[in-house]
Amino acid sequence: MNGRTPRIYYRKEKLRGACWEYQIEGGWIAVPSPAGDRRLLHHRFAFYRPRQVEVRTAAGVERLQRTAAEQWFFPDRWFSLLRFTTDDDRTIGYYVNFSLPLRELRANYYQDLDLELDLWLDPDGTATELDRDEFDAEVALTRLRPDWAEAVEVAYGAVSRAVVATIAEDGPDLDHARDPDHGLPRFILRA
Repeated sequence: MNGRTPRIYYRKEKLRGACWEYQIEGGWIAVPSPAGDRRLLHHRFAFYRPRQVEVRTAAGVERLQRTAAEQWFFPDRWFSLLRFTTDDDRTIGYYVNFSLPLRELRANYYQDLDLELDLWLDPDGTATELDRDEFDAEVALTRLRPDWAEAVEVAYGAVSRAVVATIAEDGPDLDHARDPDHGLPRFILRA
């Protein structure tokens, strides 16, 4: 590769067949956690069009402009995490996308399968469950295997408990104890 870092690609698939692919702007990182270093795929991107949003923070509701995001993919967990940000790196919120664990399809080409259920977390820890109806519909239609549905429910519970524990320890600010080197919030490493 002439000393260059190899390009890494990601493919997101949906149960109904839709998919999209993009090049990862970032790469593999090792993040310390209570159970030892975790290997994660990290990606950063900017939005073509910034968007004004209301954000619940420890200081109250603020109006901020969402301009970018970063995402972490976990080969050992049933979710990925997106952190939406402002130009000055303030957190707009966290989006937990429950999916099959990240897997390698071929060299430097990774894939996961979106399993419909999502969780939005405001910086103050306020949680909003998203797409439960779609998740339940996929289960009813048997497009979502029962063992996958169970794994998603377990992961959802683990993330929810980790958020509650983090707020109990640090107060209403999920960014209080973000990893200084990699930006990951503590709650997600506990899940």
